Amino acid sequence: MPEGFETFDPASEAPRFRSKRCATLLQYWNGLRGDRLFPNREEIDPGELLGILPHIMLTGIEYNPFRVFYRLVGTEIVRFAKFDFTNCYADALRFQSESEDWSIYYRAIIADRRPGIGIAYWTVSGHVKRWIEFLICPLSSDGRVIDRCIAVEDYEHLNGMEIDTLPPVAEH
Repeated sequence: MPEGFETFDPASEAPRFRSKRCATLLQYWNGLRGDRLFPNREEIDPGELLGILPHIMLTGIEYNPFRVFYRLVGTEIVRFAKFDFTNCYADALRFQSESEDWSIYYRAIIADRRPGIGIAYWTVSGHVKRWIEFLICPLSSDGRVIDRCIAVEDYEHLNGMEIDTLPPVAEH
């Protein structure tokens, strides 16, 4: 399991979130899921997620080879990333100062067949650490194979100058 990331049983007590946006997505996803393992992408109503929509990502999961495709990236994520990576593959991107391929988080979701929560840290203004919390929830078109995910990212408050110091996401 990647450091700072864990999957969890969505039917038991929810993890402690720093972010209300992560808690909101989990509550919504669990409501759609009901007693099934996963909800279907077609059940998601963006109108019910207006408060967190700018922080939402929808991804497609491909197998053979395993790849994560960003189908939709919310406007706040784009603002922090300084790059709209909609229609890009995760393994073709370099996120901020990390060389890590974010596909590893999706691999963990697929392997455990459960949502996952993570926390990462950005260095801003040369030395100040700020957190980013993210939640990834699996989706399935047939109730068995995870073929999509919905995710949310939320950030510790950054002022405009700190956002300016973040390196942009870039394609390899």
